[in-house]
Amino acid sequence: MANKLKHLIAAYGQVKQQNQDCVLATIIETFGSTYQKAGARMLINPAGEMIGVLGGGCFEGDLLEHARTVFKTGIAKSVFYDMRLADDLVWGLGLGCKGAVRILLQLVQTETGFSPLDIFAEIDASKKSGVLVSVYESAHPQFPAGKNLFLPLANSDDGQVLASSIFPFTSAALQTALQQKARIASYIVEGQEIKAFYDPLQASSRLLVFGAGADAIPLSQFAKLLGWQVSIVDHRPAYCNKERFPQADDLLNLLPEDLGTKLELNQFDAAILMTHNLEYDQRYLKALVNCQIPFIGLLGPSHRKDKLMQALGSETAQLSQRIFGPIGLDIGAETPEEIALSIMAGIYAELNGRSGHTLNVPTISDGHEYCHC
Repeated sequence: MANKLKHLIAAYGQVKQQNQDCVLATIIETFGSTYQKAGARMLINPAGEMIGVLGGGCFEGDLLEHARTVFKTGIAKSVFYDMRLADDLVWGLGLGCKGAVRILLQLVQTETGFSPLDIFAEIDASKKSGVLVSVYESAHPQFPAGKNLFLPLANSDDGQVLASSIFPFTSAALQTALQQKARIASYIVEGQEIKAFYDPLQASSRLLVFGAGADAIPLSQFAKLLGWQVSIVDHRPAYCNKERFPQADDLLNLLPEDLGTKLELNQFDAAILMTHNLEYDQRYLKALVNCQIPFIGLLGPSHRKDKLMQALGSETAQLSQRIFGPIGLDIGAETPEEIALSIMAGIYAELNGRSGHTLNVPTISDGHEYCHC
């Protein structure tokens, strides 16, 4: 999922308005059990205020001292925290995380356009995707520590490719884009070693909700809290308005037959049909037949889903692998708020390829432990 930049994009506007330098802290490598993984980021202002979470309080105090050094020198640096020592001799904090993290600290300043915060904002606004390359150790004058390079992706007949490449980062950036997994890599260029962090970046996930009933309100609120862009579609203007959905990004009064010409459907990561009207759900579903939305959820019982699928006739095959109904995880949800939680959890589980089972590891009678995380 692609919502990990939400807090930084929100902070970017304030930082830019105040013309205030900040330090960006990015986890670039982890070992063992850690609170966050590679790609997690936190912004630190000169007053020591932090936007975001990296260690859940494990090392933030010490990290702040390193950030103050970056504020003074303007030079990026990486720090390593190893919490795997049994007796915590180094920190004496009783952390118990049993993991280690490497963190890059970069000065974000006016002279560089607040890079890479400006890159994050541009990705989200333009719906781009690509790979951010951040140099974290280097003696090469052309690629100093703290330098950021964004390599956008473009579509081709063979799939996605890098729209541009910069030596020596092309190979690792392409691997990062294809596997959608952050990594670090090192090179020797003109006798100088360059170490860089590669992070695959995408615009915020987008949710399309058909139906502006009362139960769509907590769903839109919950999705926005998770960093999604939310669009509400309903043929009734009295329901689909800012008074009812103040947080929604788009409110569209569209009939099902107008969807294909007035809305780019392939921009969405998930769509939910919850009009509470079988006819309209059927018409909206038919309008989705030729789109590429990977998750289409149907509110209501199984027999209602069966009716909707039967009505599609021969077009059913085009949607059968992407239709989920009844939508959501089985958590015993009853209220609209609980149902919204169930729906979003179900979307996350499917798009992340997870089972949705508990993270708790039960003890089985055969003596083995099973983990579904």
